[in-house]
Amino acid sequence: MNRIKEIRKKKGLSLQQVADAVGLGNNTISRYETGKREPKLETWKKLANFFGVSVPYLQGIEPDFSKVTVKTKEFIISELDKNYFNDNKDREYKNSRSKLKQAVDEYATYAKLDPKPIKIKTDNDKNRFKYWSHHFSFLFTSEYLIRWVNRYIYFTTNNYKSHLRYSNFIFAVKDVIKAQTLKEFQTDIGLLVNDKAKNRLENAFSSFERRLNFSKNINDLNAQFNSYIDFLNDLQSELNESIKNADFKLWAKKKRLENIIGAEYFGLLLNGSIRFDKEDTRILSEKYGDNAWIAALRQYKLKNKQDVTEIDKYLGLLGIKDEVLNKLDGKDNKKKN
Repeated sequence: MNRIKEIRKKKGLSLQQVADAVGLGNNTISRYETGKREPKLETWKKLANFFGVSVPYLQGIEPDFSKVTVKTKEFIISELDKNYFNDNKDREYKNSRSKLKQAVDEYATYAKLDPKPIKIKTDNDKNRFKYWSHHFSFLFTSEYLIRWVNRYIYFTTNNYKSHLRYSNFIFAVKDVIKAQTLKEFQTDIGLLVNDKAKNRLENAFSSFERRLNFSKNINDLNAQFNSYIDFLNDLQSELNESIKNADFKLWAKKKRLENIIGAEYFGLLLNGSIRFDKEDTRILSEKYGDNAWIAALRQYKLKNKQDVTEIDKYLGLLGIKDEVLNKLDGKDNKKKN
């Protein structure tokens, strides 16, 4: 049985919305869902593109790669263990493994893990698996990582050709761990630096490092260093003023909430879970401007009976009311089949 109805319901879409998106009648879509009629290949492609899934998955042939299974967990933990303790004699993944190890050690330091990961090297496999599963269980919540691992297992088990590269797995685990470290331990000042100064610091250092290559003499070299130090001093003063600002704590609170709901929104957007018709988009944009995406996420979560506490906290800090959202909710209820 195909997954058209399952995905449509999951995304909160009506038959008419799907029909309009692919240029067909809602009765035709209904017949596709019940199996009374088979879509042509071109229609399968349109539907799959609209839902943000593959054709085989929509047809019910390919498994659900978003599910966290025992095999999924075993793969992630066993490969994390293998890559962390690898001595890099095989140089193929030396760089990616080095960065993964740095990410693990950084998290372990701020999380004050006892023992540190390096200390469990001589433990048996069972204890090491238990250690990683307990302290790094957040890896099982990364939708991107879960999908990648499940696809990799599926393709390699069935000896199918795949574009998936193992190095991408190592980098994905590294990125999830680094993001978790920030999520748990980033301070308000760190949040400010990341938001206001990260790109400027990276660009300034890159430019400074580049200019050093063309120093003609000691005076020229010292001038480059002095220029870079002046930049750092100016940036330090700017950040100090921001921290002393009476609104700094409020800014940090809003920024944290924005980062949380922003990550959730873009994840749903990439998966094709959030879709709005032109009228919805127009109303949201006119009312909320740059914050329309937040209102859109709130509407989606309400429609799917999910908690919107964090969003409401953020909207409250922005002084945004939800009269327009209530109107949209009423309109959507009328459109549902």
